[in-house]
Amino acid sequence: MDQGWAAVIAAGVAAVVAVAASFIGVWLGRRTVRDQAQVEHGQWLRNQRQEAYVAVLDTWDVAMSAFEAIIDGSEERKGAHTWATENVGGNPFLSTVLFGEVDQHSGPVNEALERVRLLGPDPVERAAKNLEDALKGLGGAIRANSGEEELQDWPNHAFWNEARRNASECRREFFRLARSEIRTAPSTGEVAR
Repeated sequence: MDQGWAAVIAAGVAAVVAVAASFIGVWLGRRTVRDQAQVEHGQWLRNQRQEAYVAVLDTWDVAMSAFEAIIDGSEERKGAHTWATENVGGNPFLSTVLFGEVDQHSGPVNEALERVRLLGPDPVERAAKNLEDALKGLGGAIRANSGEEELQDWPNHAFWNEARRNASECRREFFRLARSEIRTAPSTGEVAR
């Protein structure tokens, strides 16, 4: 009988160990899958952020070149404004044109900034918000005094230079934060933030 009880106890222990091992195996399998999913999501997010940051910088530089061209071509624009005012009527010709051009060049930048605000992280998102505000400031500086008939005070160079200086600082800060985010390797066990 002692051998019988020993066999029953051994079988019971074996059954408990087998059940426990299967639960541990399922738990470890699920954890491995979850951990792998987090790693893959983190890599995907990192790639998306990199693309978004580069898109902001590219669209920003294109918009800045276009804005600089508007200011640099101010004398030709004043001549077109004067001609339109004298021959077609309907002041403020230049103001209407500038609103359209600023919106056209700002649009791609705003779309790229929106993507960054979606992807984060928070420090880069705040820098993107600062860039958005600087973009609005640049547009305001370009349009300032453009509704006047004589255009003596357009472009407002003091306003433009201040907006451009602020925009350059905001771009540098965005670049610094984006570069830091991209270059920093995630630590082990770090969940995508």
